[in-house]
Amino acid sequence: MKNFFYFEPKESAVALSLLAEHKGRAKILAGGTDLIPQMKRGLASPEVIINLSKIPQLREIKESSKVLQVGSMVPLGVLERNPKIASRYPGLKEAISHLAVPAIRNAGTVGGNLCLDTKCIYRDQVQTWDRGLPPCFKRGGKKCYVVPEGKTCHASFAADTVPILIALQAKAKVISSRGEKTIPLEELYTGNGVRPVNLSPNEMVREILLPRQGKGTCSAYCRYSMRQAIDFALASAAVCLAKKGGTCAEVRVVLGAVAPRPLRLTELEGALKGKKVTDQLLKECARQAPEEALQISRSGRIDSFIRTVINNVVYQSLKRAWQG
Repeated sequence: MKNFFYFEPKESAVALSLLAEHKGRAKILAGGTDLIPQMKRGLASPEVIINLSKIPQLREIKESSKVLQVGSMVPLGVLERNPKIASRYPGLKEAISHLAVPAIRNAGTVGGNLCLDTKCIYRDQVQTWDRGLPPCFKRGGKKCYVVPEGKTCHASFAADTVPILIALQAKAKVISSRGEKTIPLEELYTGNGVRPVNLSPNEMVREILLPRQGKGTCSAYCRYSMRQAIDFALASAAVCLAKKGGTCAEVRVVLGAVAPRPLRLTELEGALKGKKVTDQLLKECARQAPEEALQISRSGRIDSFIRTVINNVVYQSLKRAWQG
């Protein structure tokens, strides 16, 4: 690990001024559960670390009549145990519970998970691994080892909370020294595996805004990984569904982990919305999910096995949301 300058600002304004001063040479430290291991493995070498843990406003959870405001430094474990999350956003609680182990969830933060770097089994190795190989796209080269002859980076989007937050129509409040803006959460992601998060070097996420869910609305999240919580997901699916009688009134379906960004399956949503829901219909909709995902992402990572996994996680999340 290389030497770096370290700051612990106690106000957001000071943190923003430090980001502006160091112009891309600084990294924000939230929970540190991803950044610190990357630094130890030589995958990140920031000259400046700005620790946000001393800014109390970023650890607040506030509620109004329309939204639940969650500060970016709220630990994931705190959010998981919050009774309002369990009762109103069960899919979010489920997504957090899949994330690593309790110790990691108690350290990792909402903002850190939102800004998680994409993951690649080839790039995420120790420095000595690729000494004899040309660098990949993510290391500044012109080659992808995940997809042979791939013309872009196929590192996968790894954050568990993001697909369900997008399904819940969450928004992100982004601040900088120039002011603030509120954007739909899906606009925070570029689809570029090398630079997956759409934040300039002097911007940071201050909070997430979760809208109140209407009557008859339920959410669910399902993921598949080789070794449960030890591994990042190979595929995940998040669903937010509103029912009216036996009919699907509204639905949002978002895939994670199969491309460099979350994938919203609008064709699947259209096939389900307004229909009388049966188990057969849910299975038919789930079967079309892999093709739509491939059509959107053009990802060489979606092979026959991943297609089967997508089918299963989409079906399970649709079923749980409908039965919720």
